[in-house]
Amino acid sequence: MELEEREGIERVGDRCEECGAKLTAAELRAVLESGGPALCTVHASEVVPLDALDDEPLD
Repeated sequence: MELEEREGIERVGDRCEECGAKLTAAELRAVLESGGPALCTVHASEVVPLDALDDEPLD
C-alpha cells in the first residue's frame, strides 16, 4: 500500500479520551462523523458547542 493511499484512512482511538472507557461501534461512528475528540456517550453529552457559549451573558 502506498503512502498516498493510506493518508485517506482516518484513525480514531478506541478509548474515551476522558475516562478511558472502550468506545462502542456507535460511539466510534459518531467520532468519525463529527471529527471531534474520541469520547464515550457520557462525556460527549457534556460537550457544549462554542457558538452556544456566545448566547450566554457574561457575569
